[in-house]
Amino acid sequence: MKLGMLILAVVIFLVALCLLPAFFRWRRQQRELKKKLLSRLSNRSDRLLYSLEMVSDRYMARDTKIFLIEYLLSITTQLVASNYKSEFVSKQAYLLRLLTELKLGRQVTVKDRVASQEQLDKIQNALQFMLRELRSMGESYGASRVIIRHHIVLIRYAHALAYRDLLVRQARLDLDNDKKNRALEKYRIALSVMEKNSSVSSSKREMARLQSMIQEVEKVLFSKNSKVELK
Repeated sequence: MKLGMLILAVVIFLVALCLLPAFFRWRRQQRELKKKLLSRLSNRSDRLLYSLEMVSDRYMARDTKIFLIEYLLSITTQLVASNYKSEFVSKQAYLLRLLTELKLGRQVTVKDRVASQEQLDKIQNALQFMLRELRSMGESYGASRVIIRHHIVLIRYAHALAYRDLLVRQARLDLDNDKKNRALEKYRIALSVMEKNSSVSSSKREMARLQSMIQEVEKVLFSKNSKVELK
């Protein structure tokens, strides 16, 4: 009986001894996987912050900016709890200060407008990245789909507004060069872009301004055409 127990104990010991390397290997793989996931999360969050800083306050709704900064702060808390250090984690104090200034209305707003195709491409790339992060945020952040949807609509509007600004700038250059037909076409495209985002309240003001611009150009063009016909 005692011999049988001894043999069993030896067998269990040998099995455990054989399994130990596999167990330690599994633990090492889990640590490496966790490190990769945290690194990816840190890098994505840093890029999101960079995107936020790149986009002018003309295009970035204050509520959306606050929402995204609160999300980024939750990520820094998660990374600190996991004892993960990175350049992004070191920006936690900066994010807290930025959030406080935004909520108190103390942050200086910069409302620069898109002035070139290159600027538009950069801003739209930043906004596209924000959209991707917002779409994947629900499960990880715990935000409701209604709130996520609200901010997605505002980011899409920002995308359209940036395009509208470039079209208007180009149209004004066309007017300066006496190319009224081309200017009119750009104003009309800008209006159609705004009309697709009419659910955002501020789009009404932009549409009214564009309609006024279109009427002014049409008035000049129709007047010119009438004179030509009379001749």
